[in-house]
Amino acid sequence: MRSRLPVLRSRRRYMAFELETEGPGSFIQPKDLMSEIASSQFSLFGDEGASRNRIKLIAFNGRYGLIRFSHVLIPQTRATLAAVHSIRGIRVAIHSKGISGTIKSATEKYLPRLSKLSAESDGRRIELKDVSGCIIRTQGVKVDLCPDDRDKSVGSDTRYMGLTSFDLSGGHEDADGTADGL
Repeated sequence: MRSRLPVLRSRRRYMAFELETEGPGSFIQPKDLMSEIASSQFSLFGDEGASRNRIKLIAFNGRYGLIRFSHVLIPQTRATLAAVHSIRGIRVAIHSKGISGTIKSATEKYLPRLSKLSAESDGRRIELKDVSGCIIRTQGVKVDLCPDDRDKSVGSDTRYMGLTSFDLSGGHEDADGTADGL
């Protein structure tokens, strides 16, 4: 099936959000979060409103997430997220952090600072003589790092540094001895 021309595609926005739970040890699954958001949307706007907005969960790590929705329904999407008050019996609150037109800009504008805070709490940091910072994302041997020293990324239009585990371990495959190469 051919994809639609850009002119015919519906325009989308991306919202970064934070999920606060009542219990410190409670973990919310992405599937449970999305079903509760859909339920809230159906109860507020009915079938027609839900079909026009088409909210989709793009990413969720247990505390922070990113959703996609229609560009003309920003107030309805905010109301939908505000109406979610419990998931599987756990009281929750969803706070919008910001809205952007692309996944990349939403992540760079609203999630690095949040990722840095959560990374410090779960120990996902790198401290070396040349570079230090919080790990934002890992994929195989690739690492996206938000450096503590902003001068490291001067001249580029991003806040991340793309490294590999070989850059961090000095080129030796198992120099650091951890399971994920970090």
